[in-house]
Amino acid sequence: MALLDLLRSNSKPTCEAERTSALAEIGGLFPDTEWGVDADFNYYTQANIDNLWTNELRRGIKNKLETAGLGEADYGTWLGDVHFLNIGIYRKSLFERYRSNAGWRLVLMALPRAGAILVGLASHYQNAQNHNRLGEVSNLLFDIASEALVNDGQGPMYGRKISSADWDQNGLFPTPLASIAGISVAPDVVFLKDIRTTTLKKILASFVAVKVLPNSVAQADLHRELMELAVSAKYLSAKVYPFRSLEEFEALRALALQDLAAAGTRLLLRKKSSTRSIVRVYYGPPGTGKTLAAVREAVKLVEPGFDDKGNPTTSFEKFNDYRDQCAFITFHPSLQYEDLVESIRPVISDDNDAPGDEGDTPDEASPKGQLRYRVHEGLLLRMIRRALQTPGKEFVIVVDEINRGDVSRILGPLISTLDSDKRVGAEFPIGIELQYPRAEELESRLFMPSNLHLIGTMNSSDRNIALVDHALRRRFEFIQIPPEPSLLRSTTDAQSIDCGLLLRTINARIEHLLDADHCIGHGYFIGCDTNAKVIERLATKVIPLLREYFYGNEGLMLMVLGDSASQTANFFKLNPPEKQFETLFGIDQDTASAYGYRPHKTPKSLELDSRFWNPTRLIPGPDDEAYAVSCLLKLCQSGSPVPPNSGDVEGEVNEAPAAV
Repeated sequence: MALLDLLRSNSKPTCEAERTSALAEIGGLFPDTEWGVDADFNYYTQANIDNLWTNELRRGIKNKLETAGLGEADYGTWLGDVHFLNIGIYRKSLFERYRSNAGWRLVLMALPRAGAILVGLASHYQNAQNHNRLGEVSNLLFDIASEALVNDGQGPMYGRKISSADWDQNGLFPTPLASIAGISVAPDVVFLKDIRTTTLKKILASFVAVKVLPNSVAQADLHRELMELAVSAKYLSAKVYPFRSLEEFEALRALALQDLAAAGTRLLLRKKSSTRSIVRVYYGPPGTGKTLAAVREAVKLVEPGFDDKGNPTTSFEKFNDYRDQCAFITFHPSLQYEDLVESIRPVISDDNDAPGDEGDTPDEASPKGQLRYRVHEGLLLRMIRRALQTPGKEFVIVVDEINRGDVSRILGPLISTLDSDKRVGAEFPIGIELQYPRAEELESRLFMPSNLHLIGTMNSSDRNIALVDHALRRRFEFIQIPPEPSLLRSTTDAQSIDCGLLLRTINARIEHLLDADHCIGHGYFIGCDTNAKVIERLATKVIPLLREYFYGNEGLMLMVLGDSASQTANFFKLNPPEKQFETLFGIDQDTASAYGYRPHKTPKSLELDSRFWNPTRLIPGPDDEAYAVSCLLKLCQSGSPVPPNSGDVEGEVNEAPAAV
């Protein structure tokens, strides 16, 4: 029990008395023929206590203690003697001569005041001023080790990743601590930053993997945890880069501290990736659910077991929850490479600008109001860096309306890296040189990671898929999302409208007059459970779209809607052109012809019949709902692509027959 007595003790005399026996117990678990042991016992000094009381202890907690009559001396007594005990266990085969400031090791650490014993794998922390960056490097090493162990059938990585909640908050406390020296600080709890120095913070940030055990852990359980960690560590040191040698580990770790993305790239170039990169476009007419399909697929890539159970809202909620791994952008004609990848942009400095901001070197602090320039990293470059830094996760960019932008211009040289076999870790990796590499980067060459996927959507009515750039077609897989009338139901009114049949009829006529790319999707009628909703969708969504499709020849729109003089219910007013002419000029067309008039062929914009839809009402709607329903039933009752009397319409509005 000497080892546990040592780890639980908060007394310097007890620690010193138990040191020899405790290290001998560790030696029994880790024979000196293979392992070396290095122990660092760190005790609180008066300078530590002064700094913690004055600068580190949170003000709210300190006020509670002072209100209760406690001062720095009481706080120091409560802290005890032992700041932390740090026992490193290293493999001799990796070190010609062990150095405490280099390499990785197994760690057994005691935090008596937190009531915690830590078991894990860690590296050194010297020259690491940015603790959050050191933690990111540790997390990268965890991902590498974890992936290797799982892929080789060795089981999961020991423990978990370290995080800022561990060294700044109470992530390492087995049980929340809500009192100091017998004084309750509730509702606050003690954070590790209230009781630790910067040195301990650095050490904790260097943990590659950590598991927290309570002080009450049994000796047999502690020994089992150490042996489990030793098995993983031995396998990693023998089989997995960068743990194969101390030199490789240090080279990679040094690079990661300066450029995490470059370190991730270098790792992936050393091994073949098993990830099949998805570069896909969902295309189809408007309203078919292309964006939903893209968002749902993105979430499934990030969370393979995801199922929205037919609820689109769930897909979008999940997509937004994964904001670090899923991104959304809409292409448009003015978008270019500089927006999505990299550019130099002017900024006006303010009081918040400080050295070290994005794009600044440490000596570039600018006074307020001064014009300066900053390297801007666009969405695609940011996502590439995230994917390279976290090879164990999947990242997805959803590009809506991808054909509305000039893809070759937007992606620039990156379009060559979209192919799966050109990604980092693939058979033929291709890297491109960044135009504006960051000042701290050691490697300016950028590789497209295999765990970054690109999913686009394309409205086939905006630009026919046959007109898409061949470079884009070759690199993307195209999946058609057609209208699905079967998803629609009939309305619940007495005179029920079959929405599925309505959509099929409209689309059959559009396809006959134009093509399948200009059909309309089921999304236009999703959720229409009443006739009133169907009327509103047709008037405010479908008919305006048909006006665009048949601009300049709106008579064809009348054919789609089945309007003609022989029908008793029409969507549009069909006034005889002769009557319009006589009303306007006060003479008939024969008289006008004698004056030299020639019939004007420019079509006029059709006007909706107010009985079907009156937009001037306080609440827009039909003046006669029964009439409006008759217009819809006219479409549903005819299954043919072209209404029987559509031949009466010549395609010119001023030549349409009179309405009955």
